Amino acid sequence: MAVNQELLERYHSNHCTPEERKLVEDWLFSAEVDDLEPLPLNMDKNKLKQNIWENIDTGNEEELTPLKVRSNTYFMFKGAIAASLFIALIAGLAYWLIGKTGQDNDFLSLNNSSTQQVKHVDSKGYNVAVGPNTVARINNIAGVIDLSGSLLISPKKDIDLLFEGTKKKVTLKKGQTYIILKNKAGAESIIVVSERNLMDLPPVMQKQITTQFDI
Repeated sequence: MAVNQELLERYHSNHCTPEERKLVEDWLFSAEVDDLEPLPLNMDKNKLKQNIWENIDTGNEEELTPLKVRSNTYFMFKGAIAASLFIALIAGLAYWLIGKTGQDNDFLSLNNSSTQQVKHVDSKGYNVAVGPNTVARINNIAGVIDLSGSLLISPKKDIDLLFEGTKKKVTLKKGQTYIILKNKAGAESIIVVSERNLMDLPPVMQKQITTQFDI
């Protein structure tokens, strides 16, 4: 089969068979132009072949989409944004946890295992100096304090507290500082005194408290 005008038209309109398409493309790659059947006198075989090539090139350019190449700056910028979002998320979570802890005024747990040093705690409900070898827990919901050791405590609002396991109750006034001692079981071992009334205690106990809490 020779390449003729009819076959070229079918090739252009994509209506030729695979064999015919191969024949036209082989003809395009061939340096010879004599294998084309006679055309009208006003048609030049070489020019016709050139036109076909130009049409093919044009079609390819329309179908191909340039691949976008991302620069290193783009990936660094994208990574920086991701890192910033992650840091913001962590900061927000930490802020929420700290805020939640600060707002939890229902319970206060105190523990000082040191045998000599006093531990200072500033909570939402109290300012406290925790004496050596002291463990305490204050339940503000139930109004109960469980203590073993010594405390120097200043409540930020008036509160009534019942000592765990006893019937002894104490009222702590806002703005005042109290010394609370409980080293043995039973209500008889509990001592609660306002700092301003410290001189009402026995001299030995006064010295012990003033030395311990640096009053």
